Amino acid sequence: MPNLTNQKVAKMKSLIILIFTIAALIFTNSCNSPTENQQQFKHPRDMVWTADTLLPDPDAIQLLPENILVFAPNDIWLVCYSDVAKRLLWHYDGKTWTPIESGGGKRYTDLAGYNQYDIWLGGYSGEKAHFTHKDGNNFIRHDFDIKGQILDMTMDDKGNIWACGRNGIIMKYDKTKWIVDTLKMYFTSERDYFINSIEYFSDRINLLLTTIDQRSLIQTYYFAFGDLNKWMIADSMTFNYPNPIKWGNLGLFSINKDNYSYGLQGIWRKVNSDWIHNHNFNGEIRKMFGIKENYLFATSAFNNVLYFDGSKWENIKEVFKLQETNFVFTAGWTNGYEIILLGYTTTGYPQYTIVFLGK
Repeated sequence: MPNLTNQKVAKMKSLIILIFTIAALIFTNSCNSPTENQQQFKHPRDMVWTADTLLPDPDAIQLLPENILVFAPNDIWLVCYSDVAKRLLWHYDGKTWTPIESGGGKRYTDLAGYNQYDIWLGGYSGEKAHFTHKDGNNFIRHDFDIKGQILDMTMDDKGNIWACGRNGIIMKYDKTKWIVDTLKMYFTSERDYFINSIEYFSDRINLLLTTIDQRSLIQTYYFAFGDLNKWMIADSMTFNYPNPIKWGNLGLFSINKDNYSYGLQGIWRKVNSDWIHNHNFNGEIRKMFGIKENYLFATSAFNNVLYFDGSKWENIKEVFKLQETNFVFTAGWTNGYEIILLGYTTTGYPQYTIVFLGK
């Protein structure tokens, strides 16, 4: 019996040693191999920044960036506004920005697409809504007999492209055709009325609307959601002291089920049915973009770019070493290791676009 007991004790000691060894290995590996949530993207201040200047056509006085579409770091498309209908579309191949002529007689405000051979450029021609389809290397006009301008575009989880704009325009591209709808509203006074932002989240299309009373110039904003022919106004607010600002009035942004609105006085995050003021900013946020909930950016005028690391927002304007006091940052893109920031000058002649690239 004593020998048998000694054998059991020895086996128990061996088992305990084995358990501690395995536990130590697991702990070591977990420390050396961070999970996805612990993945460390590059802080923008740790990047090397370069800048490219995009000039308007010699006959134009301005070139202002509108929005960007990125398929890969060496396949980036940019639409710009110019007073002359030239150099409105640009492509970046990883080394050089090149203007791509797509035909005259229109302006672009946004773009969406599936790859470099299938892109829709939205905007207006005269007073009417317009799309140019980049089909392969050909540019095909799609003019609509709809008074209004396309102001924003997005894509839902099924790959349908949505667009919105003036006079309540809402359009859906189901990969075969554009379907036209209108969010109708009725007012007791004459008002300008437009949908300025469209974004897909919470399994539905969400909209921000703006109305401006032509006499008082008082602005009223609406948050709406729904689907074709099934739109619902969820809430409204009027910028008229002492009425509070309930959400960001300029745009919507969604990343990994975190949903935001932005505009005058900063950024709001949607929590259930409420908008929570996430960051107070003395000015207007023009656009948000990011790759994860702890790697977000917000752009503004007066050289301001805000960065969120998951715990706090900080202004990184000093990174860009701008001499101009009111450089306006518009849109951007990041994959966590590279950042593209777009903006334009407001002084001098002509006004031009600068693209900042951080790596």
